[in-house]
Amino acid sequence: MTTFFIPGLAGQARPTQDAYQAMREQLERQLGRLPRQQRILELFARRGNRDCVTTVGQPDPICGDLVMAIFDMGPHQPFVVCHQCGEHGADISHELLADNAYSVSEFEA
Repeated sequence: MTTFFIPGLAGQARPTQDAYQAMREQLERQLGRLPRQQRILELFARRGNRDCVTTVGQPDPICGDLVMAIFDMGPHQPFVVCHQCGEHGADISHELLADNAYSVSEFEA
């Protein structure tokens, strides 16, 4: 199993937790609902017309941007994939996915 991390902050426990919480709070402001605390490593889902595995720390299989985090918004709600964007990776964008995930893998507790 893989220990929880956010790309670029590996091995830095406090900054990693702070960055994760900041992303959750940003999603709450934008979507009106706080994502679950579950720390997702991989999301197996149908995206567009293809089956994909989206993994934190890897390029997104659809857009190619680095996956920073994956959030579960709750029952019958979409998953959200946060990507690193911008020339220097300072900005984070998010993509709402349909709730048609097959399964998820979580980080090690």
